[in-house]
Amino acid sequence: MFNKIGNIKLLPPVSWFNLKQLAGTAYKSIISTIIGEQSDRRLMLALASSEKEFYNYTRHHKIVNGKIEPVEDSKRKEMWLDFIADTGDGWNPTYSVAYYASKNELTLSDGKNSFYTKRGEVLVFGGDEVYPAASKQGYKERLIAPFEQAFGDEKPELPPHVFAIPGNHDWYDGLEAFTRLFCSDLGSRGFGGWFSRQKRSYFALKLPNKWWLLASDGQLHSNIDTAQLDYFRAIADGHMSEGDKVILCISEPVWIYAHKYKKFGGEYDESDLIFLQEEILKPKGVEVKVFLAGDLHHYRRHEELDAPDPDANTQKITAGGGGAFLHPTHGADFTLLTEEKQLPDQKPREFELKKSYPDIKTSKRLGWLNVFFPFTNPGFGFLTGMLYLITIWIVSSTFHFDFAHNVRGFFDQTLRAFLVNPVAALWLGAVAAGFVFFTDTHSKVYKWIGGLTHFFMNLFSIAYIGLFATYINNSVFNENVYTGFIFIPIIVFGLGWFFGCLNMGIYLTVSMNIFGRHDNEAFSALRVQDYKNFLRLHIDEDGTLTIFPIKIQKAARKWRMRKDGENVSSYIVPEDGSKPELIEEPIVIKSHPAK
Repeated sequence: MFNKIGNIKLLPPVSWFNLKQLAGTAYKSIISTIIGEQSDRRLMLALASSEKEFYNYTRHHKIVNGKIEPVEDSKRKEMWLDFIADTGDGWNPTYSVAYYASKNELTLSDGKNSFYTKRGEVLVFGGDEVYPAASKQGYKERLIAPFEQAFGDEKPELPPHVFAIPGNHDWYDGLEAFTRLFCSDLGSRGFGGWFSRQKRSYFALKLPNKWWLLASDGQLHSNIDTAQLDYFRAIADGHMSEGDKVILCISEPVWIYAHKYKKFGGEYDESDLIFLQEEILKPKGVEVKVFLAGDLHHYRRHEELDAPDPDANTQKITAGGGGAFLHPTHGADFTLLTEEKQLPDQKPREFELKKSYPDIKTSKRLGWLNVFFPFTNPGFGFLTGMLYLITIWIVSSTFHFDFAHNVRGFFDQTLRAFLVNPVAALWLGAVAAGFVFFTDTHSKVYKWIGGLTHFFMNLFSIAYIGLFATYINNSVFNENVYTGFIFIPIIVFGLGWFFGCLNMGIYLTVSMNIFGRHDNEAFSALRVQDYKNFLRLHIDEDGTLTIFPIKIQKAARKWRMRKDGENVSSYIVPEDGSKPELIEEPIVIKSHPAK
């Protein structure tokens, strides 16, 4: 269900543990992986746009007959950009971010000082522009509508532009809807008050004062394909010069995943990024100074240690707070990250954690809320109710109506059923294997211990619920077979609905807050709409880059239409929620002449 204002649907956040949603997401994930491996749309986009084009923002642009054209003799002295990642989920958080990001001006405070900022002349979407999966309708309702309503009827003389890289959710339809929206001339190229220009799912922007923004599409496997590397090589060889600096946008913070999974065989690595830096950019005297990514729905900044220039430390920033559910900042230890070595005798660069939002204490406090899982994810109860009912039905079919009268008796008969009934043995084995498979860990020992513990939590619940249902039928209906046939399934399914969800909530709480696992499942179950963030970047006249990390502590829940005469361009206005503030002091990367 959803509310409406006028003809606009105010969609709720995606219910990730709804049974239909679980099945749909799993299906699309599997299909997209197969299609992505066999037919990579990035190759088709590269063939369709054979020119190694880049977009020159050292000049201003205007709209002429619906087309974007540069304004002659209008060299930019400075420039503002906005970076928003992981948006297009529920209306409340998505529109809260869109509303403030679309404002022409924002004055932001870090608790000590105030800073004047302007709306980005270019908006960069950093991946996962829509949830739960890409579709034309999904983009329209969860992304386009909020940003159109937020920009409203403002008619700036020089409209801002928008570029986007896809995340894994954008790839769930093989990138078809994303390509149509951002890379095709089929539409008007209008996106709210922004205009799109790109022809590929990756791009290069030439910015003022020797800055570039390169944006890479990692598809579903966090890899940069050969055609994409050739594209960036052509841009570097043909248009970059010594002393240029790069802001690199990617869809996943591979530096986080590489650190997390390094001891388990390097499932994620930074080799593609290192190749881009060392083999393509470095020979030209070009350095990546800022890494930006979403995918993890929080803010986390790492800064280079012992940098050659302490006024221009390289930054690695995760900022995926554009509107999706919150991800935790506690769990694994990311205090210090170490890059892979480039040469055998080379000292690898180290990056120190400088800021997390929300802070670890707040994140851990939120993690305990999964004990309310049955109330926040009631749709999941259909799965657990059916699991409990089918398990009791299969196991009890071996009891020959010799009902157990205590838990020990139930387990004795369950073991007997396992030994003499092949169907019961296969079912119980499959269910146990499912719990083991679900356990989020790379340790085989922990996987078996955690999975079987979760399984036996539910098996004990099944035993007590089965005994309770039997007791009700025996005491109230005097062991009547017909009433047992009617009421025992109802009791088992109803209690299985609640206690199965409760067991899942307890499991996720313990896994996340004690063992640091299941961060995605634990916090998607919470569906936290608050603690949003986006980045505003400014390049000034001398080439100094300033990054303003902006937070919206509490997303608005109440909305109204704009009143006549009200001094606001947005069509829909929030009535509550937090005002934007800075997460931390602005991050400054000073410019120095090339040596």
